Amino acid sequence: MLDVKVDKFIQDLSKIEPQEEKIITGLQGFFRFFPFSRLSLFTYSPINFIGEGLLFLDSAGNMFSLDQIREDIRDIPPIYDAIRNKRAEYIAVTENYEFFPDEYIEKFELSSLLVVPLWLGPMVLGCVLIDRYKGVEPLSQSLIFSIEEYFRLSVNTIATSYFDEEGTKLSKRELEVLERLSDGWSTKEMADIMGISEFTARDYISAAMKKLGARHRAQAIAEAMRIGLIS
Repeated sequence: MLDVKVDKFIQDLSKIEPQEEKIITGLQGFFRFFPFSRLSLFTYSPINFIGEGLLFLDSAGNMFSLDQIREDIRDIPPIYDAIRNKRAEYIAVTENYEFFPDEYIEKFELSSLLVVPLWLGPMVLGCVLIDRYKGVEPLSQSLIFSIEEYFRLSVNTIATSYFDEEGTKLSKRELEVLERLSDGWSTKEMADIMGISEFTARDYISAAMKKLGARHRAQAIAEAMRIGLIS
């Protein structure tokens, strides 16, 4: 259970504009309430099982893009398990740990990692990888539950404040991202060519899915084709 200060912070997220600032504020707020020093945000596509890096933040205020990271999540079992189960997974990265790519263990000097899936309804949108625990007591299951709840409520608050009730009428941009998805474009590729951020591209995809009543991207594409919105 989250305390009153955390609840108030999450409620205040809905008042922030634009959407990208709202997401970053939610991530930065994590360090105010939980004893960790770093986190990384990733998107996830249930169509091709690809996880794409978005950004890295630390408790000192440093932030940089992770858009060079793109992996098939099925090749990283701890992350894939967390996403499939919609449940946080704690990983102790020992010297001979074989289930996480060595290049990332070395680059980020990982010794442990908490994988927290980000989901809305039946759909997993991505995950947060959290490391550098600095608490006095050993990391407890109750703290992990609180972290899961923080991100669950944050995702719900951000999504609720974004979605409107315009029925199934899709905007020009929403149709464009569905077209590009159907052609096999990644979120980063379409964002670059459309001149928008990856956050915004993902928001268009999520909005289109909501209006079409789709549970995942493949279903949204199929429904848009079925009713003749895209070819």
